[in-house]
Amino acid sequence: MKYIEPQSENMFIVSARNPPSMNNLTIRIAVHDDAENIEPMICRWTRTDKRRERVESIREAVKRDGHEIIVAELEGRIIGVLHLIVYPDVMLGGQNSHIVFLLVEKDHSRKGVGSKLLEKAIETAGEKGAAEMHVDTIYSEAEQFYRERGFKDDGVMLEHAL
Repeated sequence: MKYIEPQSENMFIVSARNPPSMNNLTIRIAVHDDAENIEPMICRWTRTDKRRERVESIREAVKRDGHEIIVAELEGRIIGVLHLIVYPDVMLGGQNSHIVFLLVEKDHSRKGVGSKLLEKAIETAGEKGAAEMHVDTIYSEAEQFYRERGFKDDGVMLEHAL
C-alpha cells in the first residue's frame, strides 16, 4: 500500500511505507513553542488569517493560569488541539471548566484523536478541582461526538458580538 507523506503544506511524497500508527500518538499540554504549529490548524478551520495575533493569543493562553492548551502529536507533528478553561464558578461555589474548542486535522479525524484529547481535558479539569465540564458547538457532528461521551443538555448558549 502506498502512503502519501506530507513534506510541507504544498508538497507530498508517495512512499511504500505504512501510514503513521496511532500507537505513536502523544497527548500533552502545549508549551510556548507549539504556538507556531497550532496556529495554522486554527487558520484552516476558521478560514481566516490573523497569524501574528493568533500566535500571540495562543502563547498567552499557554502561560495563563486556568487555561490549558492540550495537543495531540504524531511523529513530531501537532494533529489535534483542545483549549480548556478551568475557572472559579461563584454559582457552583467551586471550580468549573469549559472546552473552548477541539480541532483535529481532517486526515486524522475519526481515528480516536479527539477522544484522547477530551479524555486528557476531563482528567486535567478533575485534577484542578472542576465539578463540571461545559462545551458548546454549532456543529451537529461535534454535538453527537460529545453526547456519545456523556455530555447532556444544560441550558442554552447565546452569543453577543462586542
